[in-house]
Amino acid sequence: MKLAANIVSVLFHPLLMITYGILLALNFTSLAIYPAPLKLWVLAGTFLMTAFVPSLCIFLMIKLGKQGDFELTNRTDRTMPYLIYVASVIACALFLSKMLMPMWVLTAVFGTAVAMLIAMCINFYWKISAHMIGIGGMLGGIMGISRIYLLNPYVVFIVLVLIAGLLGTSRLILKKHTPAQVYAGFGLGFISIYISSLLSYFYFFI
Repeated sequence: MKLAANIVSVLFHPLLMITYGILLALNFTSLAIYPAPLKLWVLAGTFLMTAFVPSLCIFLMIKLGKQGDFELTNRTDRTMPYLIYVASVIACALFLSKMLMPMWVLTAVFGTAVAMLIAMCINFYWKISAHMIGIGGMLGGIMGISRIYLLNPYVVFIVLVLIAGLLGTSRLILKKHTPAQVYAGFGLGFISIYISSLLSYFYFFI
């Protein structure tokens, strides 16, 4: 059971969620018309900035004795990794802007930075699940974008809800979080990205 929980936690690690989100956008929205080389370039840049670079920084901090473990089990160890991730997300948003990605992509990515800054502040006092922020944010972003463009990707919704359930259960099985921390993480991610994705609606009229 713990092996399966660990596999789910790794597959849906918060550092991978923006990459997954961009992958979905490039295949199931109007961005699907982009040529394959451009899609690969966008996807590779997103992964490099929001997954590889933060992972490398955390790894180096562990080697230098600045962090306890890669899971950041101790909430007091999360401040610097969160700041690094936020900086990486902002850099990714600027990269996507240079690649002429639509505003709804950029606002959703910036929403991730906002969610992680809020999570960092919460972690000064209480541990919150970054894994659930990631999956909640993906659901919130898809729901917000679907609302704006009158889409109904119900299959994607169903799959992500099931993944969210599996991920939350995995975090509980591994005893990394309490139920309240799991629910709070999901709620924070969902609300932050949902609201940020709706900002592109106002930009459309401006």
